[in-house]
Amino acid sequence: MGSQRCVGRLLVHEYGDPAQPVLLVLHGLTDSGQCWTDLVDRLGSAYRIVAPDALGHGGSDRFTVEELACDDPIEEMYAATEKVLEDIGPALVVGHSMGGAMAAALAARRPDLVGAVVLEDPAWLDESRWGDEEEVVGQRVAGARFAAADPEGAIAQCRGEHPTWPESELRPWARAKADLDEAFLLSGVAVLGTPWREIAADVRPPTLVVTGDHEVILHEVLLAEVSGLNPRFEVEVVDGAAHCARRDRGDAFHGVVDEWLASHPVRAAVSPRRPRG
Repeated sequence: MGSQRCVGRLLVHEYGDPAQPVLLVLHGLTDSGQCWTDLVDRLGSAYRIVAPDALGHGGSDRFTVEELACDDPIEEMYAATEKVLEDIGPALVVGHSMGGAMAAALAARRPDLVGAVVLEDPAWLDESRWGDEEEVVGQRVAGARFAAADPEGAIAQCRGEHPTWPESELRPWARAKADLDEAFLLSGVAVLGTPWREIAADVRPPTLVVTGDHEVILHEVLLAEVSGLNPRFEVEVVDGAAHCARRDRGDAFHGVVDEWLASHPVRAAVSPRRPRG
């Protein structure tokens, strides 16, 4: 079942064995800390799994009007997430999409608290991979409203569109859409203002970058660039997976990730590097 507590502005869900090493998992845009059920089932006996709801998601605080109007609202999300890491660290970190970009920033800025990091198709974007950004934002808002108004309908639609996703993932996925900060979603901002290549180059803990082979952010050309940005990066492509590889091809994803995590015990081996500027 897990437990919940607040750390600063974030609601934090905890699962697994509290006596085991800490695994911090950071969800993607429109998900929540409850959207890791399959991973918890697979890894709960080996880790204390800490899964915060990101700022503006789930049961965590909403963004203020002033924060959304500032030059880089995601720095507020980063600060709230770093506070969780300070509370639990040192830790292994896994992040997906928006959470993958956040995990990379933690690994670059706080390597003293990040033992190793897995980035599942992180949101390292030069431009939207899904078409016109205004149209994409509208679709996300419409999807969130649909899930709030008809959760069973949203679940059925997701099941039809993603037949390989674990059944245990569907209800938390729908609930997360209904619990979003719509003002944040309408802002269309989900990544730090710091260029992602700077963050990637600054990452110092061991890093596994995992992506799929279709409908992904780290497509073949960009993935080749990522591979050359940092000698600490290892790259794995999950055949037949799209943007959410751990849901699309769970066995294949965990066949790579679980062994890699186990081979990188948590340790605080390097001093912190603070943000530039």
